[in-house]
Amino acid sequence: MSAPRPSGSGIAVLGAVVTLGALAVIPFNPPLLSDWLFRIAMLVMLAVSWNMMASAGMISLGHSAFWGLGGYCCALAANVLGVGFGMSFLAAAVVGAATGLVLALVTGRLRGVFFAVATLALSEGLRIAGLMLPDLTGGAAGLFLAPGARPPANLLYEVAVVAAALSVAITWLLFRTRLRFAVRAMRENEDAAQMLGINPLLFRALISAIAGAMAATAGGFNLWYSGYIAPDIAFTLHFAILAQIAVIIGGINTLAGPVIGAFLIIALSEVTRILVGSREGYSLLIYGVLLVAAISFLPNGLYGLLTHRRMRPTESA
Repeated sequence: MSAPRPSGSGIAVLGAVVTLGALAVIPFNPPLLSDWLFRIAMLVMLAVSWNMMASAGMISLGHSAFWGLGGYCCALAANVLGVGFGMSFLAAAVVGAATGLVLALVTGRLRGVFFAVATLALSEGLRIAGLMLPDLTGGAAGLFLAPGARPPANLLYEVAVVAAALSVAITWLLFRTRLRFAVRAMRENEDAAQMLGINPLLFRALISAIAGAMAATAGGFNLWYSGYIAPDIAFTLHFAILAQIAVIIGGINTLAGPVIGAFLIIALSEVTRILVGSREGYSLLIYGVLLVAAISFLPNGLYGLLTHRRMRPTESA
């Protein structure tokens, strides 16, 4: 079985990577525009990692577990160990990968909704642990980055966009290998995949570790950008839900879908903020309506609509 040939999704993802890379080197001076692009970059990383797990049949409802761990890892590395900006992301990626590996091994027999609930339990368990360990996490009061530890805003913005482009490129490269066929078989029927000689636990562990590293890195960027973290912020379901909506709207199990969805979600959030202000609930209502519409009328997401055809098997992850 040979690796798939270049397809429309490969061209689309290459275009997304080039776009994100170009954004990283263009000196955007308006702070608002920089903030938008930084948020897009973080959401791209989180959405790509969630989509990677979903492509193997692992639907994560508690992706905020990786996000929060990455943020706390960077905070503790900077405040306690004095680790610099760059090395803290390496630490966050290692912790995220280790957590993903443990999650895959512990939940090896869980499928579907049972795996989804397990990830949700992991996120909530970490939130409670953060509240009960004030000496380490700051408890409900949270942690601030040490004074002078934060890098220049422009550097943080550029590195985040490059990291988002790399996450898309890494996913594209991985699914250009035989891994694509393995995860597709697992997503359809793990028992049948095992009969074909595929070791589901091995591939679940690999996918979960890579996705965990990506999501934890995104959480680390959020910490360096805000300079503050607390359990209720780190392990909130808000960012995990946004990542899921972005993937479904953009095109689940596709390579370009998470990027398209991330751009749309951030743009929609800004339009919502302008129209309804800071009133709670309206943005979630709009996201919900958009999600129902996408599921009902765009089963292949915006990527399928933009390509004007139903996705072929070689174009899905």
